[in-house]
Amino acid sequence: MNPRDTITVDIPLFIRLLEYAREDAQTDMDLHDVADNIISLSTSGKTLSMDDYSAIIGSQENIDEIRMLQVRAGIIK
Repeated sequence: MNPRDTITVDIPLFIRLLEYAREDAQTDMDLHDVADNIISLSTSGKTLSMDDYSAIIGSQENIDEIRMLQVRAGIIK
């Protein structure tokens, strides 16, 4: 399991997240939403990659769906 308050992202995703913060985020709330999504996706302890980008930038509904699939697959409880 993932230690509390720890996330792991690969370099391409890290660079793209910096680009999003500089170029695409419209408000501070956008950045808070992204942080919440990253934390939610990190519960399994896996390294996040560009495959996770749309879920990170997407809505909380996307994250909930991914978590539900992870629970069904036995990845997380």
